[in-house]
Amino acid sequence: MAQHLPKPRTKKLPREAVGLDGLAVSVSNAAISGVEKSKQVKGGGLAGLTSKVSVKQLCEELGNEGLRQAAIDAGRTPPSAPTLRRWAQLGRIPHADVLECAQRRVAIERLGGIDAVAAKIGCSRSAISRYRSGEMNALRADASKKLENVKVEDIMKRAGVLGPDRMPKKAVVRVKGGVEVRNGAGDGYDYRVRTLDFANSDTPFSGDDSRKLAAALADDDHARVVAILERHATVDYPASKGFDTYSDQFGFHFDHIESVHIDWI
Repeated sequence: MAQHLPKPRTKKLPREAVGLDGLAVSVSNAAISGVEKSKQVKGGGLAGLTSKVSVKQLCEELGNEGLRQAAIDAGRTPPSAPTLRRWAQLGRIPHADVLECAQRRVAIERLGGIDAVAAKIGCSRSAISRYRSGEMNALRADASKKLENVKVEDIMKRAGVLGPDRMPKKAVVRVKGGVEVRNGAGDGYDYRVRTLDFANSDTPFSGDDSRKLAAALADDDHARVVAILERHATVDYPASKGFDTYSDQFGFHFDHIESVHIDWI
């Protein structure tokens, strides 16, 4: 395979370690950034899959009183009406602690309120209230994981990724970026910029893999998204014949990602 590839790369790119189904792999920070930027583009099947609620949505869903309470929770003076209007107009809350409290508040409201969340994750009402107000930095480990799961499912439902039966739709993915292939050597081989159209894969994304991809996007775990795309490109994509395993030493690896487009069918 190597004899048909361009010469080895000469520059190592910064990479971030990520766990993927028990396998530790490293993915390019440039590829991670590319996924994040793709989610900021309207359309493309990614925009709604994020746990970060925009300031405009926060203003609409929490209203002035909810935002004032978020400021109080953060230990700040309640903002005036002109200040709240400025936040809405600029699409920005200048205080990170207020923004964090507002994000917690809207997430819990979207899930039905304190009592509903407490019932869903098996936690006390008091604990959820203290978490929402910022008095508690984090819930206990098992409750925190359950809260993350119900938030992710709610985000996928709002983004139209789950069907009426609550089963995930399948992802049809196209990725454009720089790709290298590794075959056990220390250096990768530059594939240059190309588009991988996974719709033409011998094995398209399964329902389970589609759910994992959607969940990673909804949780803003962009490193995991890159690893899922790389594994699919390595094991299932027609151009990757000859690879039956994906790891740091074998398979397709993105140097960078220019764009990601997903259709959910």
